[in-house]
Amino acid sequence: MVYQLNDISIKYNDRVVLHNINCTIQSSKWISIIGQTGAGKSTFVQMLKGLIPNVTGEYLIDQQPIVRDRKGQIKVIPDIGYVFQYPEHQLFETTVYKELSFAPKIKGYSDQQILKLIEAILPQVGLTEDILPQAPFQLSGGQKRIIAIASVLMMEPKLLILDEPTAGLDPVNRVNLLQLLQQWQQQHNRTILYVSHQMNDVAEYSDEVIVLHEGKLEGHFDTNHLFLEQAELLEKLGLSLPEPVQLLKLVEELSGLNIEVSSCKERYIFEKVLPILHARSL
Repeated sequence: MVYQLNDISIKYNDRVVLHNINCTIQSSKWISIIGQTGAGKSTFVQMLKGLIPNVTGEYLIDQQPIVRDRKGQIKVIPDIGYVFQYPEHQLFETTVYKELSFAPKIKGYSDQQILKLIEAILPQVGLTEDILPQAPFQLSGGQKRIIAIASVLMMEPKLLILDEPTAGLDPVNRVNLLQLLQQWQQQHNRTILYVSHQMNDVAEYSDEVIVLHEGKLEGHFDTNHLFLEQAELLEKLGLSLPEPVQLLKLVEELSGLNIEVSSCKERYIFEKVLPILHARSL
C-alpha cells in the first residue's frame, strides 16, 4: 500500500507542529524517521495511524482519501500497527496467550483463527508455545517487549509504526529485536516506519530516511545517499553521522584517500577501512 501526504499540517493551541508535509511512503520499505527532540517525529507517525483527528491537508492510501467523520476528523486506521515506546507497559492480561488473543477477539476472530495466528507469529518472534501459559509480568524485559510487539503483529498490519521500540534495551536485546522485525518485514513484504535517535540502527536497517526539523520535512532520502553524501545537512540540523561513517571520514582525513563505498552499513565500511588501517599500522 502507498501512503501519500499532501500539504499535511497539524496545529495545537495556535502552535503549528507539522508544517505542510508532502511525502510518499512506498510499500515494502523500512523507512526511518529522524530529527532532534521536538522535530515532530511522534506527531508525524501518530497522524499516519489516525491518532490525531484534527489534520489539514490531503492523506491518501492507494490514491483513496482516508475516512473522516462528519466533522472532517481522521479516524483510526486499523491496517496500521503502532508500537509505542516501552510497549511492555501496555501489557495487562494474566497470560501470554490471553495477551496475544485480546486484539483478535475484539475484531471477532474465532478461537481457532486466533490459535492459528499465534502458532504462526511465535516462531517469527523467536518464541515457543511453552511461553503461552506464563504471566507476561514474570518474563524478562526483552521477552515482555517481544510479546507486546507480537500482539501488534497478530493483526497482520500492512504498515507497522515503531516509535523508539528499542528504548531501554541492552545492546544484545536491541539487535535481536531489530533483526526479528526485519525478518518479519521481509517475510511478509510489509512497510515499517521506524522512529529512532540511534543513527547506527537507522543506517543498518533502513531503505530510506525521512528527516524532520522543527515540524518541517527537510528531506526524504535514500539511506546511503543521506549518510554518505549529506553530512553537511545533518550537521546543520544537529544530527550525528552513524559511527561507521564517522570512522570512514576520519580514515579519509588521516590517509588523504577518497575511499569509495556504496553502502553506509557497518560491514561494508569496515571492509574498505580495515585494510587501510592495517597497512598504516605496519
